[in-house]
Amino acid sequence: MVIGSGIGGLLAARVLLDHFDRVGLLDRDRFPETPAHRSGVPQSHHAHGLLLRGREIIEGLFPGIEEDLRAAGATVERDRVPFQVVSPFGPLPLPPLDAEFSVYSRFLLEWQIRERLAAHPRLRLLEGTEVVGLAARPGSERVTGVRVRHRGADIDAVSVLAADLVVDASGRRSKTPDWLRELGYGEVAEETITSGIGYASRFYAKPDGFPGEWSGIVVNGRAPGNPRSGLVLGIEKDQWHVTLGGFAGAAPPTDEAGFLQWARDLPDPTVYECIRIARPLTPIRGYRTPVNRLRHFERQTRWPAGFVATADAVCAFNPIYGQGMTVAATDALVLDECLRDHADPPRGGVRPGFEREFQRRLAKNVAAAWTVAGGEDLRWPGIALHGARPRRGGKAVRRWIDLVLRAAVADPYLSGRYFDLIMMMAPPATMLGPRVLTHVARAAITGRLGVPGREFGLTDAALAAVRAFPDAGDMSARAG
Repeated sequence: MVIGSGIGGLLAARVLLDHFDRVGLLDRDRFPETPAHRSGVPQSHHAHGLLLRGREIIEGLFPGIEEDLRAAGATVERDRVPFQVVSPFGPLPLPPLDAEFSVYSRFLLEWQIRERLAAHPRLRLLEGTEVVGLAARPGSERVTGVRVRHRGADIDAVSVLAADLVVDASGRRSKTPDWLRELGYGEVAEETITSGIGYASRFYAKPDGFPGEWSGIVVNGRAPGNPRSGLVLGIEKDQWHVTLGGFAGAAPPTDEAGFLQWARDLPDPTVYECIRIARPLTPIRGYRTPVNRLRHFERQTRWPAGFVATADAVCAFNPIYGQGMTVAATDALVLDECLRDHADPPRGGVRPGFEREFQRRLAKNVAAAWTVAGGEDLRWPGIALHGARPRRGGKAVRRWIDLVLRAAVADPYLSGRYFDLIMMMAPPATMLGPRVLTHVARAAITGRLGVPGREFGLTDAALAAVRAFPDAGDMSARAG
């Protein structure tokens, strides 16, 4: 039984179908009939990037899903940079892909996965079902199911759904620490980072004839002085999903003039130039995620059999780095591997110790992404780490990454290695490899280290062409 039907829950359910006769997928929401926002995912109004590693995993779990996404409206791109990165030292020289690739929103991806799972004969979707606790026999060390209440029913109308294994994938608002405390398993240790992230988003129609060489672009903030960042993602139906963000309590406005001014004040003008000429399709929506959290379930001295937690219920990152969906996909692979290693064919089910081993492996799986995101968060004044000591050497690592990026603005090899890192195609240790060291040293010797400046994510010719576009006009009047 899987709690939560976000990306983490959907992928966990897909893996469980390879190991169990029946799988139930519970969610308190009612599912939309078409790709659309649902209230249980309030952050879905904001841009979600599926990194390259995540795309590989999802295609492996659902063969042919890229073709289904295209058939459902995903935009097909070719001869473009999939995702242009404007670092604090300027845009990275990333090559365009000569192969076709598709771009789409989280709406469309989640809907497509859910449609595939709903058609599976051994999976049952239970919408409008709220989990209010875990079921366990008194004195037992095993979870035997979930206690649920159907939305709209009397508050006391609680029933129990039995399960051999319960998987909590309910997201960053997971109640697992409370449930474990209620069952007598004590407090859960956790780390939090008070990133104070705020963001505002809007959908736009991509202008016809737009000359950008990329499908998506991110403009990073420049610590410590400019906490603003901006993101333009190409999605289905030739639309742009635009998100503006800010660190340490600096949240972008949601009014027309303020939103545009925030984009104008980014370290690079590209995002502003894009939305200046684009036609808005929706209102501006704001959201705040003040705290990022890592729950150390692997440190519990006792843990119930028949229960595990995964994805954002364990580690909820700063969403501005776009790691969430991809880490959830790698978590699903960890679940699959651990179930295979603990399979008990003679008796069915899994051998004792599976649950604790899974939480230990999952902790190792999320550690690198948490370290990378946390290290970037801690660049900013006012952001603090709680529940753990700052990792030794963190400031030195941040200085080294800055040095790599200063060299990367003129070095395609270093740009490619950094791109592999942020796309989760390579581990952080990649940035300390001998070839990286050699390229950085060569740039330092030859004086080709960049410095912060108003670099453009568009070439000079493309920027001139965009500036020749007329303004989109009165945005409030033209918003759909």
